[in-house]
Amino acid sequence: MNTIQIKTPSPEQSLPLVKGALEMEKKLTRDSLAISEGRIASLVRQLGVTVEQVLGGVVARGEENEQDLLDLEGELELRRTLQDTLTHLEQLEVCR
Repeated sequence: MNTIQIKTPSPEQSLPLVKGALEMEKKLTRDSLAISEGRIASLVRQLGVTVEQVLGGVVARGEENEQDLLDLEGELELRRTLQDTLTHLEQLEVCR
């Protein structure tokens, strides 16, 4: 694992700030992930499809479902990005 450094004249004050900021970012990412999961579940239910069907491209598209499918595909991409971000955040370690 690589190391990055932060220069500060007062590490006693900066260390808790950095740790707090990372914890807040994890919380916000988890909350956003939960919201995205809820939207995905709602759209899947509304469309009567599964995520696997959408990702596999086997869902018939038409005027009546095109916008909802686009919304679902966007939420799936957002979820993937949020999961990647959370994984990265959870791997960060603040050292002294």
